[in-house]
Amino acid sequence: MSSRTKGPSLRKTKSRYSGDTVLIVCEGTQTEPNYLMELKEHLEIDQAALDIIPSSGSAPSSVLKYAKEAIEQACVKGNPYVKVYCVIDKDTHLSYASALADVKNFNESSRKNPCKTVLCVIPSVPCFEYWILMHYTLSTAVFGTGSQSPCQHLISTALRAQVPGYQKADRTFSKKIIEEKLSIAKQNSAITLRSAVSAGTDDPSTKMHLLIDELEILKSNRYFTDEQKGCHLWTN
Repeated sequence: MSSRTKGPSLRKTKSRYSGDTVLIVCEGTQTEPNYLMELKEHLEIDQAALDIIPSSGSAPSSVLKYAKEAIEQACVKGNPYVKVYCVIDKDTHLSYASALADVKNFNESSRKNPCKTVLCVIPSVPCFEYWILMHYTLSTAVFGTGSQSPCQHLISTALRAQVPGYQKADRTFSKKIIEEKLSIAKQNSAITLRSAVSAGTDDPSTKMHLLIDELEILKSNRYFTDEQKGCHLWTN
């Protein structure tokens, strides 16, 4: 996807949909958006209930900036999102920790905003490909040795051991693993996240299974209860 110059392009109305609306902003131009679009179709979420847009940059700070712009646009149009999820990688990004702190500050200040949109972070450590790996196997290995970045190391070793020749997940590949292995991925991801939290770390882990839980609530109920409108995702 080419660099954007005018900010995120968003829906203008809810069409005939009646319910809460959410947005997912992700980094990358292939793996993340391809997977998320297939996930939306698999969960059969109303088209107007969920928007998915890639950020113009891959750093967590870029994803967060893009999400804030989307929140402001939707609020001005009188059609605010209830929640905006930022799907980010840790990898070697220098802005990872500051982005997490920025989200906390944003949510505290948004209580004074009439639109009250909440930002929720969906991190993957070292990167989104760890979530892809969870479809195949449970791994608590720490990646990032030698000259390779943690994400490159994960792909070249653990992921390609399961998917020889893996490069980037296209929609055909994403559709296949979602249909065949999503429940396995959710189970493995929950186990590894609990293990990481117990060890006082986030490496490795992903919160993608928690995002799916929230999307399933939206699909089933159309509205989040007052208790569900915050970010009830594990933090560490």
